[in-house]
This record gives sequence, structure tokens and C-alpha cells, in this order.
Amino acid sequence: AVAGEAARVWAQEEAVRQQEKFETLLRKKPDIAPLPVFTDTVQTDDMLKQIDARAAHLEKLDVDVRAWEKKHAKEAEADLRSWASQIADDLASSKIGQEICVASVPEADAKLLQAVADALKQKFDGPIVLAGAKNGNVALVVVVPKPLTSKFQANKIIQQLAPIIGGKGGGRPENAQGGGTDSSKIDNLLEEARRLLSG
Repeated sequence: AVAGEAARVWAQEEAVRQQEKFETLLRKKPDIAPLPVFTDTVQTDDMLKQIDARAAHLEKLDVDVRAWEKKHAKEAEADLRSWASQIADDLASSKIGQEICVASVPEADAKLLQAVADALKQKFDGPIVLAGAKNGNVALVVVVPKPLTSKFQANKIIQQLAPIIGGKGGGRPENAQGGGTDSSKIDNLLEEARRLLSG
């Protein structure tokens, strides 16, 4: 243990670090149990005991917050998949009898768009081009079933489409992702996608 005055200074500094750590956890989960108050006293032993008690409390909070984040992430993932599956069902129904699926998905970011494409390729066996815009950013996903990759490659298609929305993209012949910033050009992009896939 650090003796005397040095111990008091260390305890004061450690209390500040603990408060910062607590505030970081609080931002992640606002309803966590408050951190025991640190009282600056002349009794060094008392200050060190306070630091130990706060450290134990922070450790428990850290475990609780991590568990909550994990649970929250699982629930969010389940919600995303459920929502994506509904969108995919609607798209598949609207494209019955068609060879390609080219569509925009309102308020979709890259994660939702990919989840929709993954669900849709179980129900639709042609090439898929999906575009969505959220918060000013445009996301783009192209999926080509393996048997059709001799004719169409998702990575090549996305390289032709992404510049239309002021962006870029890449990936594999079966699955490619891209993004851009010009949501006003989504209709032009979808039109070009239909043209590319009609060949």
C-alpha cells in the first residue's frame, strides 16, 4: 500500500477515474444503481475502503451492463430478422412470375437491407437488387443465385450501380454491398439495374 499523503492523492485520483467509468456505463444503461459517494477524509484507510467498495460496485455494474447489452443485441437481431422476413414476404408476393427483383426498401440501412436480401433469396430464385435510404445514406445490396453467376455477377453489377448514388461497392459474384449519399438518384439506380439484368 502507498503510505500517507501519497495514498490520499492516489485515492482522490482513483475516485475521479471511477466516476468516469461509472458515467460510461450510465450512458449505455441509464437505470444502473448509483455509485457510492466518495468522501474525502483525513483518514487514509477510510478513503481506501471507499475506493475498494466503489471498485466492487463498478465491477458488478460492468457485468450487469454487459449481460444487458448482450440480451438487448439478441432482441434487436430477432426484431431485425422478423421485420426483414415480413418485407421479403411482401416483395416475393409482388414479384411472383418475374425473373428479377429490383426494389427500394423505405427507411432501410445496410444491415436491414442485407437481412431482407438473405430472407428473400430463400423465396425468390432470380437476381435481387435492393436499395434503401436512411438518414441521408443510401444502402445497396445485390444478390445473384449461384447458377446465374455465369451470366450476372453481383460484384460487377454493384460497381456499375453504386456511382449513380455517388458511392461505391464490392463483394462476391453471389453477394455484393455498396452505399452512397445521393438518395435522389435511387429511381435512376433501380432503372439501370433493370436494364443490366434484362440482358
